[in-house]
Amino acid sequence: MRNILPAIVFLFNFSVLSAQFTFSGVFTKAEAACEYAHQLSWEELQQKHEELSAEGFRLIDIETAKAGAHRYFWGIWKKDEAPSTLKCIESWDSLVIMKRQMAADSFVMDEIEAYTYGGKEYYLAVWVPGDRTHKIRKLTSWEGLENDFGNMSRRDQQIVDIEGFEAKDGTTHYLALYQWQGPEFRTYYYRAHDPGDFLADRAYRQKSGYQIFDYERFEKRGQAFYVGLYKEAANGHRLEDRHSWEDFSKLMAEQQEQDGTVLVDMDVYSEEEER
Repeated sequence: MRNILPAIVFLFNFSVLSAQFTFSGVFTKAEAACEYAHQLSWEELQQKHEELSAEGFRLIDIETAKAGAHRYFWGIWKKDEAPSTLKCIESWDSLVIMKRQMAADSFVMDEIEAYTYGGKEYYLAVWVPGDRTHKIRKLTSWEGLENDFGNMSRRDQQIVDIEGFEAKDGTTHYLALYQWQGPEFRTYYYRAHDPGDFLADRAYRQKSGYQIFDYERFEKRGQAFYVGLYKEAANGHRLEDRHSWEDFSKLMAEQQEQDGTVLVDMDVYSEEEER
């Protein structure tokens, strides 16, 4: 009986803390088994990654958000023969150096996430084995990202991950990860501040055979923006936006049980960031 009260308190605190976040995600039919981590500390995430890597799972998405003085992390792993390496790197210059070192050792950056803490910028990067060309870009304006996207596309570098975050100077910066995956591989993006416009564009792209594979929501000067990355895909991709953790976790379980649909991309947003 002595352990019941602490357990109840823990569950209550966990439920209250989870309520401080909203969740969005992209779902699709499972090509392989997936595993998830919810609201872990950095040390716990590292341990989870090591455990799942040993079981043959590759990290395909990582998210972070803050509640009060605490920062938490979420992850999605997919069963895959290719292992993944996770690193937390302080400063953009250090990330560029690490990227070059990893590329020299035949690793490709496959996922990027960033945040600022204590006046310093931190970058969470995931690498997988490979030797294809890839670029990571940091832009200080959306107009700069648009111009960069055009330049990179002309060099057959396709955007595969995008991140908007508040940099240490207090302004919104953008990270764009590009990869070359063959001459036929093409990706596209769309940004809107009106959710109706965003959904209308997504519906049009789906009819044309292009599915959303990465979703990002952020705020700039008090205005919300919605960004989607698209690629040609046979399987349908379903976007679920702005759920509580209770509803989102139920949705994940129901979709998996009904038709094998799994979560492959997640966006976590805190109430602090929404204000």
